[in-house]
Amino acid sequence: MRTFIALALIAGIGTAALDAAPAAAAQHCRMEKQCRWVNFKKVCTYVKVCRER
Repeated sequence: MRTFIALALIAGIGTAALDAAPAAAAQHCRMEKQCRWVNFKKVCTYVKVCRER
């Protein structure tokens, strides 16, 4: 019985990993500069922006 449960868990984890792999590969990420004004000074930061293809 323990062997069956262990195999079921391994199969479930493997299936979840395969389902997640194409979703991660379909994303396109880039660094984008975003600026705002604080106390009359321009403050810019870089933000990682990801979009699906």
